[in-house]
Amino acid sequence: SKLIFVNMQKILDSINKFFKLFFLSKKQKHFMNHNYDILRPNKVDKSGQKIILIELNELVTNIVAFSYFASCTSKKYNAKLTAFFPRIPRNFYKKMIWKFKSVLGSPGYRVFKSFGVSSLIIPSLNKHLSKESNRIYNEQTGLINNKDDVEKITINGVLFGDLIYDYYLNYYKLPSIDFESKNFRAHLKYCIQLIVYWNNFFVENDVAAINVSHTVYTNAIPLRVAISFDVNCFQCNESHVYRLSHDNVFAYKDFVNYKKLFANLEDNEKISGIKKAKQRIEKRFSGEVGVDMAYSKKSAFSLPEKDRLLSDSDKIKILVAPHCFFDSPHPYGLNLFPDVFEWLEELVRISNQTDYEWYIKTHPDFIIETKSLIEDFFRPHLKFKLLPSSASHLQLVEEGIDFALTMYGTIGFEYAAMNKPVINASINNPHIAYDFNINPKSREVFIEILMNLKDVKHQINVNGVYEYYYMKHLFFNCNWLWKDFELMASHFNPLDRSARYRQKNEEVYSYWIENWSEKRHEEILNNLNKFVDSGDYRLISK
Repeated sequence: SKLIFVNMQKILDSINKFFKLFFLSKKQKHFMNHNYDILRPNKVDKSGQKIILIELNELVTNIVAFSYFASCTSKKYNAKLTAFFPRIPRNFYKKMIWKFKSVLGSPGYRVFKSFGVSSLIIPSLNKHLSKESNRIYNEQTGLINNKDDVEKITINGVLFGDLIYDYYLNYYKLPSIDFESKNFRAHLKYCIQLIVYWNNFFVENDVAAINVSHTVYTNAIPLRVAISFDVNCFQCNESHVYRLSHDNVFAYKDFVNYKKLFANLEDNEKISGIKKAKQRIEKRFSGEVGVDMAYSKKSAFSLPEKDRLLSDSDKIKILVAPHCFFDSPHPYGLNLFPDVFEWLEELVRISNQTDYEWYIKTHPDFIIETKSLIEDFFRPHLKFKLLPSSASHLQLVEEGIDFALTMYGTIGFEYAAMNKPVINASINNPHIAYDFNINPKSREVFIEILMNLKDVKHQINVNGVYEYYYMKHLFFNCNWLWKDFELMASHFNPLDRSARYRQKNEEVYSYWIENWSEKRHEEILNNLNKFVDSGDYRLISK
């Protein structure tokens, strides 16, 4: 009887989940009514066929952002608004769900319609496009001999390899690619089908602009295609607004210009900026959670433990700070290694040829799947000691860590602020504009440096760290839409500041309306309009 009860509960949960796909909540209706009164759907010239594509994204805070983006761009380009799902539904069940959503309307889609979206595109292939995708697939499989070749897959002159690579790791939750496996071959064919579909779509339609939620994974396939057609391309979301182009297909890469931008500031802002940055970093080092990191739930700078974590030998001590295996290893472009697993494999090879002490520490916020994979990976490699994820970086520095290794992580500025050298395994890392980290430009140089750490003499200018921090977190901020993004993120659940929580929290709609004012509303629209007209890479909000 207990088994019957459990099975019945699963069935009821499934039915409840299904119906939630199609019925609006009171909070959604409240937002739609408010939204319709304030941002009335724009009338466009029906004789024109120009359209604006807006990714159908269900993060509630993003939907608020999209409503402003839709209002601004539909007027700017005199184009009708069309929502799109970026991927082809993978199986019959998902195809039926999306068919229902496009015909009957899901809650998310109906919210989109409240700010003027008139239709929903679900990608699919006809016989001609299937034939073309098969041709390209057969062509590409003959060119792949290693993982680097996967990264560099280019179709119609457009790079898609990094997107294909990252989506495979994320979809299958794997640490690396077996490019000869059945799963990868099926995945490659699927991604090529998407590329062919979207390429054909932009050939056959007059697209004025496109907005995506991410510039990684397959969400970015229509974006990369749009860029190749010289369409106005944007990533507008809850915290940032970027314009993407041939010169920069990634959001969040404004860090390459931080040093130049800081140099052009007034002297008084430079002085106050460094002072503020130092104070914020000290707050982070004090163990305070979420300092300029809305997603963080635990601090990596807790009070030191009583027991010593490192040995007291005179050997060079290295801390390896691994990244999540399947959370987009290419967020800013290609790295020295195709994925995190390959980077760690190289570190193991180097460890066998050197006499260093190696320590591994995952972040306290690390997802459990990756933490288990890290433990499994290093278990047979006895030269590496796995530290508790709760171990404090303050204690590690105090006990004598000599070098820290990362691909592109925040440890780059954190350890530099504590006068410890960090070696990045990517030139596409957020600290690249400054010299407070060591940034090898090739795998060969990376290996040579690690093989000869006793010869490394790296001087750290800590003011460069403060400059970086000021530009990253204070000069640029996340407040274009929300007057105080950090406050909004912590309002709903201080213990879970993640986007995953906000995605399901429809209280966001009420929070937005309660904090709405005509003055703030006009500020948002004016800033967004100026940005769209400017051609700038990023909207700057003060």
